[in-house]
Amino acid sequence: MLGQQIPLSWARRQAARAVSNGVCLDQVFDRSLISPKFGDERDRISSLQMTLFQAVLVQQTNDSTHMMLCHRLEPDTGPLAFRILFGSANLEDGLHAVSRFYQMASRCLQIKLAIDGTYAFLAIRADENSDAGCLQEDIQLIYFFLGLSSYLQNPLPVSWLVTRDARHINLGARHYAIGCPVRLGSTAGFAFPRELLSCRPPRSNVNEFFWHPLHTALRLTELEEPATMRDGASNLDLRVQKLAAEEDIASSTYRRRMAQSGQTFREYRERKLLQAAIALLRNKHWCIEAVAAELGYADARSFRRFMKRATGRTPSEIRDEVAAEVSPNLIFKRLGETLEAIGR
Repeated sequence: MLGQQIPLSWARRQAARAVSNGVCLDQVFDRSLISPKFGDERDRISSLQMTLFQAVLVQQTNDSTHMMLCHRLEPDTGPLAFRILFGSANLEDGLHAVSRFYQMASRCLQIKLAIDGTYAFLAIRADENSDAGCLQEDIQLIYFFLGLSSYLQNPLPVSWLVTRDARHINLGARHYAIGCPVRLGSTAGFAFPRELLSCRPPRSNVNEFFWHPLHTALRLTELEEPATMRDGASNLDLRVQKLAAEEDIASSTYRRRMAQSGQTFREYRERKLLQAAIALLRNKHWCIEAVAAELGYADARSFRRFMKRATGRTPSEIRDEVAAEVSPNLIFKRLGETLEAIGR
């Protein structure tokens, strides 16, 4: 979730089995551009850095589950599943095909699509009930969230996520990578609007299934620093009329397309404001009052309330956190190199 920092202890939990099997955690940290400073809960990383960390673990273990489950999962299993998904007539057919594929290809993970009323629920079950099994389910849910976001060419609007992990860092709050409420339950999975099942795959030819879908989805979910904000402000104009005019369509058409994507205009606007705010807060030359004014807030107090509600942190706290972050562009470059190495 944009702006949310993850305790490094969460990454350590995910690497525990790999470390017990001989993987050097210091080497994984180094390749993931992670430099622990305190050795306790004060050490935190970004969502994008966590993605790189997980990719490095796959590379080091040659196992998509990071040695967390009873059986290995070949690194090309996920990309092959996405090839099936993108080659299906629509999202529903694709997910059912992916479910059958995992039944044949995997001894450690099973995928199942269920439909209940207005919601579709994608469930993932690991082959063991251990702490590692619960963690792996969460990792795979993030992976499928990114894959489905790439399929839709928009962030998948997940209504809620269920975890079997009673120690999940976001239990009762919003998921750090998916942004939806996290609940405790007996079956791990996430719910999204049923109407999206009729969506057809994108017209573009997706050939690089190790890198392209993940790269596309990370940009869509705004884990990368937005290019339009790197050198300053953009004077965001997020009125429907303005956005529709930019695409040369009617406002009603713009709203209808947005509704079909599963998100409201208010959700879209707040996501864009949050993206722009964090990008501006990265620039130490902009005071918080100036950032608030640039984004159209009447005063800094209103801006602070928005940021606290959206991220759980004040603008000052976010500024302190991003000041210590590694450049998103550098992380993206390393992530691309890592995934390409896995795919060779």
